[in-house]
Amino acid sequence: MVKAILGYDIVQGMSVEDYERWLKEIHLPDLSKVPGLNKVVLNTVKGTVRGDKTFYRIAELHYDSMEAFEKAMEWRKKNPVSEERGPEGKTDFKFYVVCESEEFSFSK
Repeated sequence: MVKAILGYDIVQGMSVEDYERWLKEIHLPDLSKVPGLNKVVLNTVKGTVRGDKTFYRIAELHYDSMEAFEKAMEWRKKNPVSEERGPEGKTDFKFYVVCESEEFSFSK
């Protein structure tokens, strides 16, 4: 599995309520159209264990493979979202990385 993982804050001056409304009513429906994107996980940060870096949220975009991620990025280049629908002016990205993931589950 491949994940694009991004950490971000909300752009100063935008309320949490307005951001969440845009995210859930506009951005997530737009993302649902991206071929190869299987799942989005939103991790709202509630505190830190180490260090002093904070984020509003860390999001995960799940793909089956690096090839699926690359095809999705190509599709997004050919099908850009308009500025009013996109994250510009709303999301202050702190990092955006692509990771190959392994998962381990523990049953108790």
